[in-house]
Amino acid sequence: MDKPKAQPAAGLILAALAAFLIIGVATFAGPCSEHDQDAASCLWASRAVLGVGAVTVILAIVRIFETDEGERRGLSLACALLGLLTAMLPGPIIGLCADPAMHCNAVMRPFALVMGIAIGAIGAIDLTRRLWAIRKRSADAE
Repeated sequence: MDKPKAQPAAGLILAALAAFLIIGVATFAGPCSEHDQDAASCLWASRAVLGVGAVTVILAIVRIFETDEGERRGLSLACALLGLLTAMLPGPIIGLCADPAMHCNAVMRPFALVMGIAIGAIGAIDLTRRLWAIRKRSADAE
């Protein structure tokens, strides 16, 4: 029997998106630089996004090398859910500055939203594709 092969495409895309999320929040899409009380929530929101991004990179790297189909489905589901969490962190979960013109509202929030949706969509598409293949195989077996 042939050894199952890794299927790295979705994992590579997820890892690249999550790495770009981390780099972006650490550089150009970071929190407010103001030193007032409102900026503290922006700092914590950015740290939460960085943490979720780091976990997503790790799961995506594991997903690249995984050969077990069930494990691949689980890792894709986890990345999809982490992507949704990323999109919701700055703003809905961790409130940002009251001023909509501040950097956290104008740059960090939309950046995290777009990157989170992209990560969530890639994970969900990969999971759906894998579940559809299982359904097709079981229909062909009958």
